[in-house]
Amino acid sequence: MKLTRIATLALAVAAFGCSTLEINTDYAPGTDFSKYKTFSIKQGAPPKNQIAADRVASALTSALEAKGFKRVPEGGDLSVFVHFQAGKETQINTTGYGYGGWGGWRWGGYGGMQTTTVQEIPTGTLVVDLVDEVKDVAVWRGIAKDQISTSATPEERNEKVNAVFTELFKDFPPKK
Repeated sequence: MKLTRIATLALAVAAFGCSTLEINTDYAPGTDFSKYKTFSIKQGAPPKNQIAADRVASALTSALEAKGFKRVPEGGDLSVFVHFQAGKETQINTTGYGYGGWGGWRWGGYGGMQTTTVQEIPTGTLVVDLVDEVKDVAVWRGIAKDQISTSATPEERNEKVNAVFTELFKDFPPKK
C-alpha cells in the first residue's frame, strides 16, 4: 500500500512537472492584506460542468484556508469571484521519414516522406478575483491557464485542481 502511494505521488509530480500550466497574478499596490481574515465565494462566470465548479470551489477554499483565511457563507472581508473560460489551442506536428543521400546542391537526396498532423487541444482558463467587500474594489487577480485532460480520472482531476490553486496562491498574500 505504501508503494502505491509513492507511485501515485511520483506520477502526480511528474505530470505537474510536465505541465503547460501558465500562472499570472496581479494586485493593487498599497493594499493591506493583513486586514482580511474571511472570504465568501460569489458567482462568477460558471463552467458548463457543475462537478468541475464544485471541485474548483473546494480547491479554492483549501488554498485560502491554508493561508489562514476562513470561509464564511456571506459577508466575508473578501468576495471571491471565479470565472471559467474554455478554449482550444491548435498543435501542428510534422514528422519526416526517409534518407537524404549525399546532399549538396548538385546531388539530390533519396526519397522521403513527411506527415503533418493537426490537433485541437482543449484548454481551460480560471480567473480568480478577490474584491474588498467594504470598498467594492478588486485587490488581487490570479489567472491560471492549462490544457484540459479528457482522459483523467476524477482523482487525477482533483489532484490537478488542487495543484493549480496551490501554485496560484503560492505567493499570496503579496509581500510589501
